Amino acid sequence: MRLLYFTRLMSTVGGLERMLTDKANYLAGKGHEVMIVTFEQGNGPMAYEMSRQVRHTDVACHFFSIYKQPVWRRMSEAFRVKRLFCERMGEVLNTFCPDVIVVTVPLTEMFVNDLMAIAGKTPVVVESHLAFGRKVLKRGLTERLLLLWQNPISALRQCSMLIALTEGDAACWKEKGFRNVKVLPNSIPFYPEQNLMPQHNEKRVICVGRLTRQKRFDRLIDAFALIEKTHPDWVVDIFGDGEEKENLKRQIEGLGLQQKVLLHDPVADIVAAYMHSELFVLSSDFEGFGLVIVEAMACGLPVVTTDCPYGPSEIVADGETGLLAKMDVKDLAVKMKWMMAHETERKAMGLKAYKAAARYKKELVMAEWEQAYLSVIS
Repeated sequence: MRLLYFTRLMSTVGGLERMLTDKANYLAGKGHEVMIVTFEQGNGPMAYEMSRQVRHTDVACHFFSIYKQPVWRRMSEAFRVKRLFCERMGEVLNTFCPDVIVVTVPLTEMFVNDLMAIAGKTPVVVESHLAFGRKVLKRGLTERLLLLWQNPISALRQCSMLIALTEGDAACWKEKGFRNVKVLPNSIPFYPEQNLMPQHNEKRVICVGRLTRQKRFDRLIDAFALIEKTHPDWVVDIFGDGEEKENLKRQIEGLGLQQKVLLHDPVADIVAAYMHSELFVLSSDFEGFGLVIVEAMACGLPVVTTDCPYGPSEIVADGETGLLAKMDVKDLAVKMKWMMAHETERKAMGLKAYKAAARYKKELVMAEWEQAYLSVIS
């Protein structure tokens, strides 16, 4: 099978980029020909290690950079970029001749109509990596006009299959008239042997993710501020980077938590960080899946997470492998405080979480993705 992935870029540290890398490497290792096509990567390096067997090309159609242009010029520039995309993407398809094209959403909507037209009879699989209701966020006027004119949802309905990561997201696509919708989870890149698991006695809360508004680390910090005096031996370590970093630093300083809440850059060996923690907390407003939840569970950590759309409630069994909190500061604080105060129950939940995470082992999940791609080839 010759498989072509189409996505915005692969230079950002994030769940989508990590999973595409893992899938591309796995499938290439199984003997399939794999190419990743980006349109705004430029000369940026890959965020994750890519197999030499996986080809990559960037068609250099920097659609989102049009906002650097004067307002009066943006629409014409958008059409110019789209014409350029059709030329360059057409050359890629004629050269590589894929059996299946995989399109990731969001952030590829501007080229969906063009790509569907260029693809011809080649089956197109759409992968949804973000909660459906959040797919059109903070659009500028130019983007809104193009979306209204092109109607990417209508174009996406032509796909051979749509793969959602959660049942909740799948239900939203089905409501929009999509028929061939399949639910497949992301896989975890590691699953440590149980006899190598530490005792988790370090009184540390770990949080992992991009420092963006979506992840709502501000909510987490405010929640911890409500309980830190009753649990003075606990600290919070946040691993990530992003546009909210300076705001979060100011919030931490304003609450006097500089010694209790620490911001760390992303690390290559995140497993070691999980292993030296006792509790994982996710405070997001929404998630496409919640890969970091499964990673933490695979390292024997119980989870406290907001019950946000759509992934957490499908991964965490409330009261068994973790606790689901309302999307507000006080309830998140209550759930975190309960976990901190109940060591025996916390450790029992961690063991159950570890066993539940086995469902997401790479060798199991990747085989399902491979079969899904193969199933659309006539």
